[in-house]
Amino acid sequence: HAALNKSLDDASRNVCIVAALALAPELDLQSPAGRDLLQMLAQNADQPAGQMQLGGFDFTRGDVTNALQHFQRTERWDAHSPGIRNQLAVVYDRIGQPDEAVKELQTAIKLAPDEAEYHFKLALAWNELGQSAKTLVELETAVKLDPHFARAQYNLGLALNAAGNPAGAIQALLAAEAADPRDPRIPYARATIYAQLGQWDAARQAAQRALNLNPQFTAAAALLQQLKTK
Repeated sequence: HAALNKSLDDASRNVCIVAALALAPELDLQSPAGRDLLQMLAQNADQPAGQMQLGGFDFTRGDVTNALQHFQRTERWDAHSPGIRNQLAVVYDRIGQPDEAVKELQTAIKLAPDEAEYHFKLALAWNELGQSAKTLVELETAVKLDPHFARAQYNLGLALNAAGNPAGAIQALLAAEAADPRDPRIPYARATIYAQLGQWDAARQAAQRALNLNPQFTAAAALLQQLKTK
């Protein structure tokens, strides 16, 4: 962050603009770098890539309405780009329209069927619509395409446990933890499943690992305290 702020005054205008775009949520648009960024965005607005930049800029600054308009315009100009569909889905999700997000992600997957991220996001959208079976299918597809996709493995673990498959859930969570050993939510999720199964030692070890990763993790601390009596 400090390096980006320093780059706002770089001798290269391109460096200033890239730094300004990265700092868009907090950027003073009246500053020299802010004015240069706005000029660049305006110059490129007649191209799909420029509309994508405008949409991303507005989205990061909290102007979701304008962001949606830019992404929709980009989609009209370049209907065969899966990345545009993905961005639209993110905006639709933010404004509470998961059904529209589903449509965009389904199209993105048709255009790029091997992109694990799109299957993962479609799973989240289905989950918001209460479609647990479809959620599970998309999560399984995401981790098949990318076994090291930690977020997908983590969510798959939660979904499998909710579907009555705790053994499968633990395996998915172990895969998630191997992919991202720094996330305390993953061992905590394992701990809760072990506790449901009455596997107290495993539950204590997993809860302790979560607490070691984040000493301020109050839920893990509370669970570990409960498990001391088991």
